[in-house]
Amino acid sequence: MSGELSLVEAARAGKLDRVNALLAEGAEVDGPDAEGTTALYAASVAGQTDVVRALLAAGADPDRSSLGDSDGLPLCGAACWGHEETIAALLEGGADVDRTEPRGWTALEWAASEGHLGTVVRLLEAGADPDLEVRTPPLYLAAGRGAVGIVRVLLSHGADPVGATEEGETALEAALRWAGVDIEAELRAQKKEVYAEPGHEIVVTRREEDDGTELITARAGRGGEFAATKSELQTGHGAIATLLERTLGIPTPVEELVARAMEFRYLRPTAADVRLHVTERPAWEETVRTLAERDDEDGVREIVDLAEHPDPLHRTLGVDALARLSPHVRTLPRLRRMAREEDDPVLLRSLVRALSDHGDAAALPELLRHSRHPDERVRNTVARALVKVLPPEHPMDVGELIRLTGDEHEYVRDWATMSLGLMDADTGALRDALAGRLNDPSPVVIAEAVRGLAERGDRRAVIGIRRLLTDPTLENYPLDVALESVIRLKDPVLRRDVLACRPLAESHGLHSEWQEALRSTSG
Repeated sequence: MSGELSLVEAARAGKLDRVNALLAEGAEVDGPDAEGTTALYAASVAGQTDVVRALLAAGADPDRSSLGDSDGLPLCGAACWGHEETIAALLEGGADVDRTEPRGWTALEWAASEGHLGTVVRLLEAGADPDLEVRTPPLYLAAGRGAVGIVRVLLSHGADPVGATEEGETALEAALRWAGVDIEAELRAQKKEVYAEPGHEIVVTRREEDDGTELITARAGRGGEFAATKSELQTGHGAIATLLERTLGIPTPVEELVARAMEFRYLRPTAADVRLHVTERPAWEETVRTLAERDDEDGVREIVDLAEHPDPLHRTLGVDALARLSPHVRTLPRLRRMAREEDDPVLLRSLVRALSDHGDAAALPELLRHSRHPDERVRNTVARALVKVLPPEHPMDVGELIRLTGDEHEYVRDWATMSLGLMDADTGALRDALAGRLNDPSPVVIAEAVRGLAERGDRRAVIGIRRLLTDPTLENYPLDVALESVIRLKDPVLRRDVLACRPLAESHGLHSEWQEALRSTSG
């Protein structure tokens, strides 16, 4: 029963009423249990933020170490498990963001070692020192884990890229140790070595992380029971090595850069739920950035050679690098020619993006030829690109963009409608095309149509605005666009609809936008 729980047990379980009752009865707020664990530490490790706040309000010391087995500082316990709101509560309660626990680690080290990107950001924003003298720098820990997002944020907050462990190993060396390694196979082998007895099985899971890497976790068990210990790494080592070498001014051979960009292509087992293509992985991005910075004659030649490689994916890498270079007398004609000749969907998407990023109006025929491509991802890229290259003095050229607003795929319609609405042109055909999307099954497409019409003062936008504002399931973005369009139209006829959507707007944190929209309909 919850009424029988001790203070530490109640704190760990998040039983706030029991915690408050015990404190009111005079329980010592920092009193440890028989194992030496304090209530604040137990609540922090469990992410029980409300309990943490209550304990702090009752006078708990946020910097007191818990002395139970494997315990430490409350802030470190919360950071180890990525409990961001709990960390915020502890910091507000006076916790020292850089305090080192008895075993020698800081909260930032724990967060970096466990791959909690959001926690690392929160700690750094609270003033955590990424170069505090510790045995194992957070940058090294993140690099060894393969957490490229954490490496990037640590570097952006001034982490020393050459900082080393007590043994003298650097973050770059930690990343290179794993770059190009089949992590799943290696983790399986490690577990099999430890759990060699017959009957043990190794289970590996893979999960996409916010930084574009995969988290690969291996567990060993027998008879369906798996040990609590696990081995896990992220797949950002190649990207981290490239990023650190660029930061340190270390020239990396082109062959090595290309191999890192491609490693996900070869190392990842086939999976039905692949979310990101190799070109969307961080190693690809870091390679492209590094190649594009070599904007001299030799560097351009290397990129051009890539763009002429027999393999389409190598050519795609070359095109992505060319897109980052300043427009060059050799670059744009080459990209236009490739756009006429290539048929690989991934390569075509890169070509279309490159031509649009350069704003190459001369490439309009090459872009338009792919607006009817069978791959919807290519059509979507064309829809996003046309607005950048369509000359404003030729509004009749928007015909293909108008056609794309009726595409069978939602995200093609979405980008085409947004691009059409953002154009400088204002014709009857353009307005009619936008109005034609006001009954689209996608609220996001409706929102883009509404925005385009409202920008042009077309009152047909009212139809779409009403449909959006009366949808109780509407998400943040289309609601925000609808309110923005109300403000632009200033039409009193919408006042009742705006009033009715107040609860929805407030649930999305759009109260100030709602207020301004209401004022705009006052007449």
